[in-house]
Amino acid sequence: MTQGEKVVAGSPNYHDVEKNGELVLKLFTAYYRTSNHSGKIYDESPNFFLVKPQVLEGQDIATRSSDKLLLDDCIQRAKARGGYIGVSKHRNPKLGYYWLELSVMPFMMGDAVSKDNKGEFFYILTKFIEYTRQNPKIYGDLTAEMESDRDIALMFAGINKMADRLSTSLKIYPEKMLVSYNPNWPVTEVKKLLHSLKENDQNWCEVFFEYLIYVMGKKT
Repeated sequence: MTQGEKVVAGSPNYHDVEKNGELVLKLFTAYYRTSNHSGKIYDESPNFFLVKPQVLEGQDIATRSSDKLLLDDCIQRAKARGGYIGVSKHRNPKLGYYWLELSVMPFMMGDAVSKDNKGEFFYILTKFIEYTRQNPKIYGDLTAEMESDRDIALMFAGINKMADRLSTSLKIYPEKMLVSYNPNWPVTEVKKLLHSLKENDQNWCEVFFEYLIYVMGKKT
């Protein structure tokens, strides 16, 4: 998800999932049916917004088979989790054109981590870190050595910075629309977290994975 101040740019109507259907269909029709991906309709749309999958379901929007498959996949997965389709807008500053990236929301443990949803992933990661601080007897306290170890403190600062990418979106949408996790952190959820840490190449993930294994190993 594209984060920061630019999330709130553009028409606020795009952010209201109860009223943005007409706007989204107009934007998607322009995007998937024309080769000109620049102009007012893109300039006025925000860098990120959510739309109900039902708005797009059954609509004859895309013309290319690959686009149709991508849209249908997002629609079905969003419906399966009772969620939304996240639309991230990007711009090539040199050529002046826009492109859209779609994601399934809310983000859940087990979802593939990418540059567009890493804010959601690291946000959930900070929730797990806080859980271990408050419940050190279960998995160990990941923050126990933070004050005495500069490298660990630096790692946590990096993770918090990544998680902060979600802060602006949380002013627009409630947490449950953006991320979904079990706050009790059962073993199954932690295993998904470990898998996500190991299988993506975002900053800090490999180091944190090794540190988490180290802390949990001491606990067991």
